[in-house]
Amino acid sequence: MNHLALVQRLWLESGASGASPGPSTVVSQTGEYNRLVTWIGAANLDIESAHTDWDWLRTSASFTTVAGTHTYTLGTGAGTVGVTAATFGAWARHTGRVYLTATGTDDEQHLDYIPYDGWRDSYLIGSLRSTNVRPTVVAISPAKGLCLPPTLAGYTISMDFFSAPETLDTADDADTPRLPAQFHMAVVYRALMMYGAYESASEAYDRGELEFGKLMRRMTADRLPEMGFAGALA
Repeated sequence: MNHLALVQRLWLESGASGASPGPSTVVSQTGEYNRLVTWIGAANLDIESAHTDWDWLRTSASFTTVAGTHTYTLGTGAGTVGVTAATFGAWARHTGRVYLTATGTDDEQHLDYIPYDGWRDSYLIGSLRSTNVRPTVVAISPAKGLCLPPTLAGYTISMDFFSAPETLDTADDADTPRLPAQFHMAVVYRALMMYGAYESASEAYDRGELEFGKLMRRMTADRLPEMGFAGALA
């Protein structure tokens, strides 16, 4: 469902005032229709913000190393990681890879993730600050950039990340939530809870809460990373 269809479905589920099929647009609404639009937007943002690692938020960034550079900040262009702060949510820490750009992916290897303090104590001290090497580890800086050992030029680094939550565009009827289509009704039911709370309509709130809970349980089971288990103790 697109933005307008979600608002119209909320109108139907809530029994809000107005003639069928409810709002004809999400743009420049006032009064109760504006509240319906606002609640759909807030519900979508609530769901996207519920977990930083929803699988539909995952994508990949890549960049080329610059000689002597050890910290690559959020942004685009030389010396950055190729993802802007506005769209960045969180790194998938154990997904880093490196290859010599001139050789191509036949040279590709994993980058070991280490904590920032471990990286700083190991590579950003004394003469090691200026000892340029092939990257073998990656850390995340306090500003969410990527930290490598002081690096030779000409290596391609890639790493997956999760995008920041997005809001629906209130100037676009056709804007569509990023969450999978089979879960779009979760947005409606979460918004129905907001409607019920505002209108002191307990039946609407309770129904929204029940149906929203069902869909959220399905989403968390289906759209979050699989849980791993530690190996046996020696």
